[in-house]
Amino acid sequence: MRTIRLIRVVDRPGSCGPRNGQWALQRALRGRAPAWLTIGGTPRPGEVPWFWSWQDRQLAARWAAAGKPFVVGPNVLFASSLRPCAVPAERAVCRAASCRLMFTESAWYRELIEAHRGPANRAPIVLWPYPIVPRPGGPLPAQYDLLIYLKGDWPAALIEQLRRELPRSRVIRYGHYRREDLYAAARRSRCCLYLSDDDRGPLALAEILLAGCPVVGIPRGAPFVRPHQTGVLLAGFDTESCLEAVRRCHRLDRREAAAAAAEQFDTDRIVETVLAALANVATHEVAADQALRSSAAFRPRPSIP
Repeated sequence: MRTIRLIRVVDRPGSCGPRNGQWALQRALRGRAPAWLTIGGTPRPGEVPWFWSWQDRQLAARWAAAGKPFVVGPNVLFASSLRPCAVPAERAVCRAASCRLMFTESAWYRELIEAHRGPANRAPIVLWPYPIVPRPGGPLPAQYDLLIYLKGDWPAALIEQLRRELPRSRVIRYGHYRREDLYAAARRSRCCLYLSDDDRGPLALAEILLAGCPVVGIPRGAPFVRPHQTGVLLAGFDTESCLEAVRRCHRLDRREAAAAAAEQFDTDRIVETVLAALANVATHEVAADQALRSSAAFRPRPSIP
């Protein structure tokens, strides 16, 4: 098996979702890592590096330019989903024929990658969400009829109208809360309106769902919502649509929603998905090496006059 090296070790959680998610994933992988998977360090000749972080985008681009095999994702593509491949390094990575595997978290982002990668890149695109560690507890007696999670700029009038209709509301803004505060609010909320329109794999959404709080959102902002099970997906946010969706969420069983989310974000299942995809790459590279050696061995030698 060819060695696969996961670049950029994360040995403790941090202040951003991707770092927390990668920390949880690496912790789980260390407990089950096969001999062919190494975590941390720099790429070495003969190995297949796995670039997961935007911080290594330039390094991944240089590896791609050299025609060497690599794995990428989920936090490398794209700097902006509105302008995919606008960054030269992204184009190099996304269009590389030597890309062997791509990871992302949601179906809409897989479609975005497929639409912008070049014909030379035929790597499988495998979906998985980051594990959540620590997990919130399950639902508690409701204190709020609506938890409003704000990510980005949204009309103040929409928030005000919703709070007038649902006075028992709580507003949490992205980047302005402690993780434990979100957990506590989600566990005591009957529903969450997740106001985001550009989220590939939001850990906050996963945490809210695991707390047993059904979510109203749109597919590009709340991609983990399972309609009729863990929430309601809308085409867009307007007051009447939001209120009707909230009423539908109020009819969902919060404990059943938490159980469905626990299955969706099961760490063992996530790790199995990751390792199975990587094992295919490690095996394929060995087979490719053997085929190359065989073709060289049987190549006719030039005759000597």
